[in-house]
Amino acid sequence: MLHRKARSRLLASLALVAAGALAGGCGDDNDKADQPAASTPAAPTMFAVTATSEGKKKKALEFPSTVKAGLVTITLTNQDTIARSAGIARLVGDHTVDEFRKVVSQRGGPIPDWIEDGGGVYTVPPGETKSVTQVLAPGKYAISDDETTEGDGEGESLADLGAKGEFTVTGPASDAELPAQPATLTAKDYSYEFKGFKAGKNMVRFENTGMELHHAIMFPINKGKTIADAKKAFTSDGPPKGPPPVDFAKKATRSAGVSQLASLPLRRRAAR
Repeated sequence: MLHRKARSRLLASLALVAAGALAGGCGDDNDKADQPAASTPAAPTMFAVTATSEGKKKKALEFPSTVKAGLVTITLTNQDTIARSAGIARLVGDHTVDEFRKVVSQRGGPIPDWIEDGGGVYTVPPGETKSVTQVLAPGKYAISDDETTEGDGEGESLADLGAKGEFTVTGPASDAELPAQPATLTAKDYSYEFKGFKAGKNMVRFENTGMELHHAIMFPINKGKTIADAKKAFTSDGPPKGPPPVDFAKKATRSAGVSQLASLPLRRRAAR
């Protein structure tokens, strides 16, 4: 299994993918004619999650206790004043969300075999709603908020403040598939590939073809900065110097052990 230090390096490299996608620029609108048409999606089941708060020390995620197996659209509505998330993972066997949280909060060590099929909705700004669509297999799932009270990993874990729980995916396994999309981001073990990104709104298919859970964190590159600046910042061992090369406040996160669809806005960047 992939150790967390190795997974952190992979996470950093995938963050640079996103920086590259945002910085690389895009063609004119006429390029749309060259893009393959998205296939007609099957009607997904809706799974609505609401992020709530009672002050700074009590956080919660409200969601149904069950959802039917198959194609599911997970929607997170953030009613809090800070960014919120609703990450999910399937728990194989008699395990709990607290056991899951204990594993993911530890540094080092392999990911247990009983944690499978990640995904969910990540980094939703205050007052906004975002969604992803993925195929859920039957079983018990943990759901938790991986954000922190101060953001960027600082402060207390929102899951530890109550934003966590479990739900069950019921019924037989489904043979439903996600529809193809012009924009794709494919994660492999220690590598990645992205195609079809354009300025404006993208419906992105995030595909994990590796053996491990993978993530992609995407940041717009700040004005006056370059891909080289972003790469240097992400690979540096020392503390950052000067203004950051990317806008951390506008990150977009994809996280999945399986495939999922998500809307991703990309801004046009002039060629340098």
